[in-house]
Amino acid sequence: MTVDAGPRPDAGSPLAHALHVADNEHAQRVGTAAWVDRELAFGAKVYYKGWLGDDGRVEKHWIAGPEGTRRTREALRSGQLEFLDFPTLIERCAEAPEGLTAGLHRIQAEELDRALAEGWPSVAMTQESSRRELADDAEVAEFARQEGGYDTLVGRAPLRVLCQLNSWVENEVHVFESLGVHHRRVVDVGWDVALEDGRWRLRGDLDAHVARRFGGALAGALREKVTGGDLHMDLTEVGFVDVACAQLLVHAARAEPECRRIVLHDPPRLLRRLLDVLQRPASIEIVDGDRP
Repeated sequence: MTVDAGPRPDAGSPLAHALHVADNEHAQRVGTAAWVDRELAFGAKVYYKGWLGDDGRVEKHWIAGPEGTRRTREALRSGQLEFLDFPTLIERCAEAPEGLTAGLHRIQAEELDRALAEGWPSVAMTQESSRRELADDAEVAEFARQEGGYDTLVGRAPLRVLCQLNSWVENEVHVFESLGVHHRRVVDVGWDVALEDGRWRLRGDLDAHVARRFGGALAGALREKVTGGDLHMDLTEVGFVDVACAQLLVHAARAEPECRRIVLHDPPRLLRRLLDVLQRPASIEIVDGDRP
């Protein structure tokens, strides 16, 4: 699997901050290696944050070995790619007098500013799954604030960010909340979504295997609409939706205020049938044939 985020977006685009979801270690490495290799080919300065073994040696990390690309290994030697291990990152954030989240944001901003000052035309940042429990609402909110730091940075600089979610490592809460935070751009197993031109555009198949992750992304998209406005979902390129994902849509629509709708643009025929069986609420509207 490779992560194809399409054309490099302008600064401030929601596509600049993406989440890559993988079900196994191999898929995570292949997708991340392809993304890093592409950013290096574009001439970007790349910052990689990941987990090292007990010996703490970067050359023992997979990205510096045969599973990484030749360009990546050369970039590590030349300095175009910099690696920072998570324990060191956490230690540096903990030392910040302004607190962990503000400390992380300062480190990210310093990396970005340093790369631009050195003359790099663009910057890319990626990090492996953080392995956080997200055990309570306060921790979930802190996680969202930390990820929001990337959104702030991409709004002011030529920056691309790839967050990595390894579903076999994280617990269900972390997976659900990560999809919610990153709902504007998700590349998952068999499906992906991008917020473009005011529409939540989905591609691929939505089956029981990805239902909880789809539910997390849907919850995040609806949270962003909390101040009002309908959620428009473009389903033109969705081939299959099973009953589990259809039920998520129905439950979400019933929980929304009466004044707000979930508008499905060109949904597949099977989803229409499932919604009829599930007694589609009036807050789910179906619109056909209005593709720009």
